[in-house]
Amino acid sequence: MRTPQTRIGRLALGTAAALLTAGAVAAPAAASEGVSDDKQSKGNHQLSISPTSGPAGTSVTVRATCEPAGGAASEALRQPIHLKRNDNNQWVGTGQIKREGLRTGQSYPIRVTCVNGNQQTGSFTVTATPSGGASAGFGGSQDGGGYATALAVGGGIAVAGAVGYAFTARRRAAGNHYY
Repeated sequence: MRTPQTRIGRLALGTAAALLTAGAVAAPAAASEGVSDDKQSKGNHQLSISPTSGPAGTSVTVRATCEPAGGAASEALRQPIHLKRNDNNQWVGTGQIKREGLRTGQSYPIRVTCVNGNQQTGSFTVTATPSGGASAGFGGSQDGGGYATALAVGGGIAVAGAVGYAFTARRRAAGNHYY
């Protein structure tokens, strides 16, 4: 077998080797996914909550895989969430997280008790309420800004890059280059 001599060939070979290694590591984990543990065989399934985190006042959707004896309940919810059966044989409901009285960063359990006596649980973590957007560029300002210098520097960098590219491309076309 001949080894790749080009830079692109070596890069492709390295990428392929990394992907094969990742696949070899992921295969046993995927194979063991179908094995159920003791908790699941006893009916103590995970309650699906979406989203699992957010600021106070967030709307959440709860999905249970058993018929509930009552609503989904939690200290974090405004009121218990009434769950209705959907077409996928799941019990689904939507509710809201309280706006006050919750601690940021704390995780609150949400529970559903099934008619067969089993309990399904999940959790919701309260995060900080966003206060304004991220600074993401020049935008505008009330005083007219002073962005001319920044724009000129950015334009100069772009022109220098284009000139460098043209110079390199011309040298390569003429065969006058060294790596």
